[in-house]
Amino acid sequence: MRRSVLAALLLAALAASPQVHAQTVEDCYQATLKDDDLAIIRVCSAALEKGGINNEDRSIALSNRGLGYLRNKEFDKSIIDFSDALLINPKNAYSFNFRGDAWLQKSNYDRAHADFEEALKIDTAFTGAIYNRGLTYERQGNVTAARAEYRKAIATRGDRALDKWARDRSQERLTALGDNPPQQKQQPRSDDRTGERDAGPRETAPRTNERTTDPRGNEGVYRRTR
Repeated sequence: MRRSVLAALLLAALAASPQVHAQTVEDCYQATLKDDDLAIIRVCSAALEKGGINNEDRSIALSNRGLGYLRNKEFDKSIIDFSDALLINPKNAYSFNFRGDAWLQKSNYDRAHADFEEALKIDTAFTGAIYNRGLTYERQGNVTAARAEYRKAIATRGDRALDKWARDRSQERLTALGDNPPQQKQQPRSDDRTGERDAGPRETAPRTNERTTDPRGNEGVYRRTR
């Protein structure tokens, strides 16, 4: 009887094993589109541990797992993943933006500013990084500079989910600071962001290609376009 029970457990483990280890970089990205932050970490870790992925995909998976840690408020772990992603691909604007967000949450404003600047050097129209830079100024008490960044973010024309999310959040911050909203049709609000989807200078923190439910710019949408 005991032997049959052990055999059944072994078969169950073997049956479950392929599903655990079959996670791909695409699965990692898809996990960022959902609300389960721990699932992002679990799925992306499985994809990374599987091995056999090229450097570009490894950078993407690291960045997306870092987004999971960021969303779960494990800021130190997120910084490690974003830094590792940047060692592989120093042109990963998403990783710079998200790492800057992690530094912002730790109140390390100098490092946050430095990372947002790097993200904007790579992608000058990275609306999320502009918004995050404004938020950093605001937390430092520099309301004038914060307003300028929020206005700059609102003036961008990117159509990525993260761009729209950041414009909405920027308008919210301006309104909170006493600025009247512009008399024009507002962009539809997106409260989600995602992980990295393609390796180009796209977005990375709302959950459609950028994600987050708190007033931060930590959306990713970083998935390779094959």
